[in-house]
Amino acid sequence: MLNVTVRGLTKLKRDLKVEGKRANKAMVTATRVEAFRLAKVMRQEIRKSAPGGDRFAPLSYLARRGYKRLKPDKPLAALARAVRYQVRDRDPLDIRVGFTGLRTSATWKRIARKQQEGFTETMPEMKREMFADIGGRLGKRSKVRKYMFLERSTRTFTTPARPILEPFWEAHRSEAMLKIRDNFRRKMRGQRI
Repeated sequence: MLNVTVRGLTKLKRDLKVEGKRANKAMVTATRVEAFRLAKVMRQEIRKSAPGGDRFAPLSYLARRGYKRLKPDKPLAALARAVRYQVRDRDPLDIRVGFTGLRTSATWKRIARKQQEGFTETMPEMKREMFADIGGRLGKRSKVRKYMFLERSTRTFTTPARPILEPFWEAHRSEAMLKIRDNFRRKMRGQRI
């Protein structure tokens, strides 16, 4: 009969447990780094009005018109301020990028949801008067004056749907997975990421 004695199994078990904790911590760090990068890219693309590379529907002339000047055609550029990211330590593969987290107010979340779905709003009489007032101040030779006087039948404004999250994720999904894998491997090798 042959007997085999193995020593150091308790140390091996302890080392495997430590290595598992180190791997989990490396995965959390790798996903946090990638989530931060994705949030930064999303902010940049929203400021350019083209999340995922698809340009938003352009603003109408009335949407761009202010009292003093014509605003740039950058729909939802201000919404970039509300982009956040979130990674849960318990499940490091649960990444949330967009209008999420406690630091994003309910108002920003509501605005983002509304803009992504599109909506129709009624025209208050005060807004009609504001446009007529601007049109009255423009010179008679102004080419844009005709846009400021609305027809009596115009009672609603329709804002088209401007999807943000789906096109962005479709454009960056494969790249994000590769970067998380690369970041994890670098972190396990002891490199700084």
